[in-house]
Amino acid sequence: MRSRVQIEPTERRMCSVLFADIVRSTMIIGDLDPEDAVSHLGPVIEQIMTICEKNGATTLFTGDGALAVFGTPHADEDHAAKAIASAQEIIRQIAGKGDQSPDVRIGIHAGELLVSDLQHTQGREQAFLGPVMNISSKIEAAARKNVVTVSETVIQSVGTLFDHEPVGELQIDGRNKTLKLFEIKARNEQLSRWASQARRDRSPLVGREAELARLREAWSRACQGEGNSVLLLGAAGVGKSRLTHELVEDIAPEAVDLWEFNCFSLDQTAAYLPIIRALNARLKLSDCRSDAELEAKLSKGIGNTRFLDNHTRQALFSIFRRARTEVEQAAGDPSRRRRKLNDILSRMILSTRKEKPLLLLFEDLHWADQGTLDVVQELLSRISFLRVLVVLTSRNATPFTSDQKGRLQLLPVPPLGEDDCRELISRLLGPRGDDGLLRDFVDTMSGRTPLFVEEFAHHLRDRLDRTQNSQSLHRNLADLEVPARIQPLIASRIDTLDSENKKALQVAAVGGLRWTWSTLTETLQRLGFEAQPRLTALIENGFLETYGPAENQQIRFSHALVQKVGYRSIPRLRRSRLHRAIFEALHAGADTDDLEIAQAIARHADQGKLWQEATEAYLRCGELASRMFSFEAAVSYFDNALRCVGRLKAETGAQNVYELELRVRRGLRVSLVASGNFRRILEISQEAEKLCDDAGDRVSKITSQIDQGIMTTILFDIRDARRISQRALDSATELGDARLQANAAFALAQAAWFHGDYESAKTAIDHHAGLFQSEFRTVETGTTGSISVLGIATRANAQSMLGQFDKAEDDIREALEIAAETGKVYDRSFALIARGISCWKAEDDTRAAEALRMALKISSEAGIDVLSCFAAAPLARVLTRNRDFTDARLVLTKSLGLAREMQMEAFVAWLLSAEICVLQEEGRAGEAEEAAAELADLCRRNGYFGCDPTLTCF
Repeated sequence: MRSRVQIEPTERRMCSVLFADIVRSTMIIGDLDPEDAVSHLGPVIEQIMTICEKNGATTLFTGDGALAVFGTPHADEDHAAKAIASAQEIIRQIAGKGDQSPDVRIGIHAGELLVSDLQHTQGREQAFLGPVMNISSKIEAAARKNVVTVSETVIQSVGTLFDHEPVGELQIDGRNKTLKLFEIKARNEQLSRWASQARRDRSPLVGREAELARLREAWSRACQGEGNSVLLLGAAGVGKSRLTHELVEDIAPEAVDLWEFNCFSLDQTAAYLPIIRALNARLKLSDCRSDAELEAKLSKGIGNTRFLDNHTRQALFSIFRRARTEVEQAAGDPSRRRRKLNDILSRMILSTRKEKPLLLLFEDLHWADQGTLDVVQELLSRISFLRVLVVLTSRNATPFTSDQKGRLQLLPVPPLGEDDCRELISRLLGPRGDDGLLRDFVDTMSGRTPLFVEEFAHHLRDRLDRTQNSQSLHRNLADLEVPARIQPLIASRIDTLDSENKKALQVAAVGGLRWTWSTLTETLQRLGFEAQPRLTALIENGFLETYGPAENQQIRFSHALVQKVGYRSIPRLRRSRLHRAIFEALHAGADTDDLEIAQAIARHADQGKLWQEATEAYLRCGELASRMFSFEAAVSYFDNALRCVGRLKAETGAQNVYELELRVRRGLRVSLVASGNFRRILEISQEAEKLCDDAGDRVSKITSQIDQGIMTTILFDIRDARRISQRALDSATELGDARLQANAAFALAQAAWFHGDYESAKTAIDHHAGLFQSEFRTVETGTTGSISVLGIATRANAQSMLGQFDKAEDDIREALEIAAETGKVYDRSFALIARGISCWKAEDDTRAAEALRMALKISSEAGIDVLSCFAAAPLARVLTRNRDFTDARLVLTKSLGLAREMQMEAFVAWLLSAEICVLQEEGRAGEAEEAAAELADLCRRNGYFGCDPTLTCF
């Protein structure tokens, strides 16, 4: 039986893809026999693939050409540069050599692709998937023959390392966008890697004063005849090259003879190449047309070439005749001849020394071939009493372990300190430098490495310039992609791990930045890993670190970027499986009261597409956050729960989640009260009513109607609110549900009160007084507190407006007692507002101000904006009556702004009535008339009839 074809994604990679096609291949082979066709095209295609593979690419045969993927199987920060260099070499070796040589078209594009295993009836092979494959093929089809054509993405990756010219745009099928194309001309061989990538608006140099001072001191010594050398040692991106160029810019050009030797990863197979390029640039040796001319120029540098044996002499001549010299040739020479070459090359460099001190810069020596390193060692042995400073940069000290004479000053370049990093971030973010959330994000993700700080800061600025929405960016920071220049640097570090350790790191990356040791161990074991050796290896290699007491040991990533890149490298299908395994490990016990753990459970269920489990977990998070009065977080959790319910219903057709969905909506409604998003509450209530209708749930339907009545009172027409609330009360009475009757009575009383019908507001509570005063005294104390406090205090407010102050005082005392029993801020504030309104109407200004100030204070501290607005109006009236106009205006300005922002029209009217009073007392008649006109419009539109423009009531 035939096995089915299956594609198994294994990893996501940032790569450059090269497509090379032999032009008119069909015409070349014509009607040839298949074997003859292969003999014509096969060697050419083999040559293309060999050139690419020498630069680290994975290649595939395409019939009349080949494709090469640079950046796999191992991540490579120079994948784009190696692709271009390979393309140039293909054209140099294959194309344009006369009538017999074939022409080739080459296109290159860079981006993220999916590396996969393709299983079919004949076995397994590697496959590469993603838009980058299709686009690079289209670039190749649009390219001119024997010219390297690349996308703008490739140019962004290589910077100015290669000269290039724009040649138009490519329309991307299925997308409303185009891609700029460029033709590569030549490589800027004397351009350093740092200079090719440097931005025009170079970042400020921060926190490197000590290192720069050491370099200046070394230069000063060299100028005085004390030749010396400095090795700048540090990880990628810490600013080693930046320091060397800052030193160069400090020195007047006429005061230095500067040599730059630049090592690149794509040149590691060529012996002495950084030396050769620098000497060629100075002496023009590669321009020589004959050995005699070359010998004449060499003699100027080393005095005479006749003392050399013939083999050494020919080896010296050959390295300047060719652009590249294979390292194997040099290695194959006798050691004496190699020492001779090293001696000659170092003498040639030092012989240029005249009246100026020499500054020799060797950059990125971690990529240097052995011949170049030998020349460096030779130079170091010669400079002690010369006016020469040798500055080296490297990511590791391995090439210099043989420096037994201590000729090198080691200058470590660490990441920035905390204060320096924050200063750099603030300066790079510009006007947004005060945004603490963005600043903290860059600080965490960058590891305080200057290059990473720069890339993330520019990345954020670009996003903000496009969206102009910092709040949206704040919400999506966790999903922000790693800048393309950084991603391969981190991925190449991860690739140093063996297969099992790399898979274990990816599991840890799926879990997040931090774990408990026990949970990570259990998760790895569930997935079939030997947990202890894997974790030990990851810690020893610097990817993870432990912290905390031994009895509750924690483990975390040593660098946030490792976690982010590790996670990004995992295909989505495998990510989902890992999220499920982690969910099972975390959820093995009972429900937790630890919000951080609950959040992790919810996230892993969600990412694992376990929609029911995710809904329940987010619901738990929302309930825990509400208990902690973290209502904004609670809203987010409940929203996620609703999203997961929707996915559950859509993907499984499950309709048996009604109770779960209703619980989520109730939780969301409660948490939204504190945020004051009443329009959203109204929408949720309307959606819930339809849901209840479909399920035949009358109790929950009435609850939704009550919510609609309360929200409509605050937001829209009071008359509609009274109708909705009365309908809910009638249904609750018919059902015989006392709890619902009490809630509906409060909704009706509130609507009547804002309508100015104080008698009806009082009557609505009177009819259910027993429920408020005893049966529901301290039950149902959610975010908005006890229904008893709401009902009793609302009746007190109606009695106060009717002048029944003794009855109002009795209700207020009872409301305050219940508030003390529940301990809820909402209850106490609502009862204090009732006392303030009663005292204001009774003209007991001292007690009124005391109660209202306290209500305003505790409501503001708790973030209960609706009660802050409720308290502000009577407080402003009391202050005005006592001629304290400044405080009255201050209270009103803030609260009226809040009410308008939250679109609470009932409270806008409530506050406007107080503002008119203040304006009239201040003698600002014109402004009072404008406010009165606005108030009158609100009253007509929404039925606030108690809000008399003459201000005799409300």
